[in-house]
Amino acid sequence: MSTAGAEPVRRRAAITGQQRSEKPGEQWVSRKVGSNGVTCVSWQQVSVGKHHAGAQCDVLVTDQLLQFWIGGELLKTVARTSTGDIRKKRAQRSVPTRPTIG
Repeated sequence: MSTAGAEPVRRRAAITGQQRSEKPGEQWVSRKVGSNGVTCVSWQQVSVGKHHAGAQCDVLVTDQLLQFWIGGELLKTVARTSTGDIRKKRAQRSVPTRPTIG
């Protein structure tokens, strides 16, 4: 298998939430990848791959783009369809947990 002409995988150093720098017009949010490989930011659904299901995903939100990162790997960059700040910085579970009986 030849790798000639293949695009190199983009990587960044693993950064904790406190170390991330935000430039004006940029914002980091955290999302969990769903079981179908889709994550949602500001009602925009983006598939990052089913093999990433359940992983924690960091999203760099700019005025025009969304960049999806897991660990130090850039998974996908897509055009942003909404405007304004992201309301939820850390998304919560969509299904409430059941109380335990006993």
